Amino acid sequence: MKRIMKNFTDLLHVKVIPSDPRAITFYERYGFRQYDNCPAMVRKNMQNKD
Repeated sequence: MKRIMKNFTDLLHVKVIPSDPRAITFYERYGFRQYDNCPAMVRKNMQNKD
């Protein structure tokens, strides 16, 4: 996952939609969070704050 996420360092947000609810804990380990009224899990890239 860390190798994959290196491809997305330029993006402010990365969203995934887990097809299996059991995958949620996996994504949470890598900084993804669920937000109200949103089926996707979002990871905010804090390295690119201006």
